Amino acid sequence: MNPEQGSAIERRRAAQLPPGIAALPRDARGYPISFVTAVGPDGTPDFTELDGPRRARAIVEHLCGLCGRALPLVRAVIGGPQVVEHHLAMDPPMCVPCAVFAATHAAAGCPFLLMPAARFRKDRGTRPSSPLVAKERPQTMYLARTFAHEAIRLRLPDGSEEVMALCDRWTSLEEIRAGRLADARHLLSR
Repeated sequence: MNPEQGSAIERRRAAQLPPGIAALPRDARGYPISFVTAVGPDGTPDFTELDGPRRARAIVEHLCGLCGRALPLVRAVIGGPQVVEHHLAMDPPMCVPCAVFAATHAAAGCPFLLMPAARFRKDRGTRPSSPLVAKERPQTMYLARTFAHEAIRLRLPDGSEEVMALCDRWTSLEEIRAGRLADARHLLSR
């Protein structure tokens, strides 16, 4: 059967995907494989791991961390309270449609964002990491929009460096609550 002639449910799900996500390769289950998802030598994606060089490339070259396309002027970052406070993100900024979709769609978005009890499967304690990167998922996650970011190199405790996105002022801020976005503008005035 031609995939374009799939069931009405499959066509509806595909139609709801932002164009950048719809164009991504899929895993065996049909989940989109993001631009920064680590992929093993056999081509199997590991959704619990980021591809470090691609993550850094996305930040430096201003590519969407989800679809890999060039970022438009307005871009979004998803992160916890530390990201909001420091304007510093380990994950690359995303185009707004990809970020909104990731924050609000469990099936094809990011299940990690939708489950407050989610934890990283792999042990992050074995590798050096920025002190600004949380070891566990923060209880509150935000989608913050900005007009600009710059790539900076942050020196880690072991002497190595990590590329991170330093974002300009937030133009809007929304809290991610169980797959919905709630206005959090009151935090911008702090």
